[in-house]
Amino acid sequence: MKTQEILTYTNTKGESITFGVGSRYHVNVSKDVTGLSDLDDTIYSTSSMGQHGDTYTGVRIEPRPIKIKGKITERDKSAQIDLRQNALKILNPELAGTLRYYYGSFARKIGAIVDGTPTFTRDLSQAFEVDFKCLDPFWQEETEHREDIATWEAAWEFPTEIDRDDATDMIFGSRSDSVIVDVYNGGHVSIGMRIVFRAIGELTNPMLLNVNTREFIKLNYTMVAGDVVEINTSYGSKRARLTRQGVVSNVYRYLDVDSTFMQLDVGDNVFRYNADTGLDNLECSIYFSPKILGV
Repeated sequence: MKTQEILTYTNTKGESITFGVGSRYHVNVSKDVTGLSDLDDTIYSTSSMGQHGDTYTGVRIEPRPIKIKGKITERDKSAQIDLRQNALKILNPELAGTLRYYYGSFARKIGAIVDGTPTFTRDLSQAFEVDFKCLDPFWQEETEHREDIATWEAAWEFPTEIDRDDATDMIFGSRSDSVIVDVYNGGHVSIGMRIVFRAIGELTNPMLLNVNTREFIKLNYTMVAGDVVEINTSYGSKRARLTRQGVVSNVYRYLDVDSTFMQLDVGDNVFRYNADTGLDNLECSIYFSPKILGV
């Protein structure tokens, strides 16, 4: 069977609608959808008196518009009405959502808002149009990437046999000695990340350092066993939160004044973790989602 392109939209209530050649909301994605790969941008520049041309200062990639055209394949009038009402309910412009693209095992997602309500014709074609606006114009993978810098590695496997004479020498796990990790951003643009510090004992002032740029983010705080600190450096989502015994609190004010909300450049990014005291009690993980320009 030939692999087909499919789009699925899920709103914040968890309600979904699927567009594709095999759906009752029939859409030939390769022909009847625009905006999956093409983007508009705005180039910023400055000029001075006597200068020929301009000096480039930056670029802004505009929000992504996606337009879907299709038709309802059901010919029964009552079924047509039900399908129209179902689409209007799910494609509610008051609800944000996520648009997902599938082609075989290839899958990407993007945040999307319905721009206006879907339009339907009432003739035999039962054609419809849906407009989406993606304020963050980049596609992402379905799941985050994770890179661990310091963690405990399991050394016990099942099935296992325990020799009574060797039982006192059994190793159930070992701590990684590495304090440096290379985080590879395989996307098309620089991105933020989630930095997670976990304490297995008391420590003070955990820090993550970019070895190449010398930028760092540091929390001037004492963590105790079981504490988890999450720092998000993504634009529009910057925060620092502590979870202690199930209670979440804001620790943004404890960030060192010289900290920067570091971004992951395209390609390799080398990081080192540290703490003023109790380094052996610190575990650190970095979570990120590469962003691409189109599918």
